[in-house]
Amino acid sequence: MQAQALANTLWAVSKLDVDYHAFVDALLSEARPKLSTFTNQELSNTAYAVAKLGRKNMTFMSALLDTASTKLSSFNAQDLANIVWAIAKMGHRNKVFVSLLLVEAKPKLSSFTDQALVNVAGALATMGYEDAAFMGALLVVAKTKLPTFDARNLSNTVWALATLGFKDAAFMDAVLVAAVTKLPSFTTQALANTAWALATVGYYNAAFMGALLVVAKTKLPTFDAQNISNTAWALATLGHRDAAFMGALLVAAVSELPSFEAQNLSNTAWALATLDYNDAVFIGALLVAAKPKLPSFTIAAVIQMDIALTKFNVEDAEFRRALEARRAQLGRG
Repeated sequence: MQAQALANTLWAVSKLDVDYHAFVDALLSEARPKLSTFTNQELSNTAYAVAKLGRKNMTFMSALLDTASTKLSSFNAQDLANIVWAIAKMGHRNKVFVSLLLVEAKPKLSSFTDQALVNVAGALATMGYEDAAFMGALLVVAKTKLPTFDARNLSNTVWALATLGFKDAAFMDAVLVAAVTKLPSFTTQALANTAWALATVGYYNAAFMGALLVVAKTKLPTFDAQNISNTAWALATLGHRDAAFMGALLVAAVSELPSFEAQNLSNTAWALATLDYNDAVFIGALLVAAKPKLPSFTIAAVIQMDIALTKFNVEDAEFRRALEARRAQLGRG
């Protein structure tokens, strides 16, 4: 098969929800020695397809990036966005290539689509790749396009900024203006991620948070453990008190407690203490769920749980002994 046929076939397979891993691996084996004949779009599409298919073939990806690095100056906006998204999705780390890619992408940002801008920001966040000058330039362009961002793009943008620890209050103001009317179309994940992101960067807008909770309350039955704990943590971190919402959140949380991980449990307990929201029945259920998971508690989780126990004067000697044993164990480590 020639380069175009290989790239097109991989792209087509990536659009199917079928496990063709053996076939894909065979295509990659044939494609690797021919990468030098791939066009820019074929390289970009191949990287995207491989990542989307979940084929973490780092040897192939390294070879593809080596070839792409010699052609980056002629990559268009979509090709650049696709390839950096693919790198992040695959968990492939190549800082030299990413730095070269961003140099080429920066002057072309005005031609990036909404989705391409968000994908690049998300990819950098996933990789933990910090480039303040590039992100600043990306946000200048993104700000002009915010009115056309859909709910997912708005949420993912805020998540990316928070994950990178990038603070831009003026941009965040504009994001919330664009987002507030679209909150009803936010998914459960988007709502929780947005709350988490705002708290992470320390950006508090009481009116927006109130509007977000109105929508979130209608979707609480679909919140999973991570969504619940992230939302509780965000409200506590921002100091946003809404007793009616917290009551509804805990009702939703009860059935999810068995699936809470250690951090979910400690974050939720800490949030209740910080918000001074005492629900003895729920806290009792939370401790029952937490006890068998104490061996996986970090020192931060132990401290958070201790804060909650102290705040609410919880008299559960057995749990306290187990918590202190875990603290001692971590101290020895």
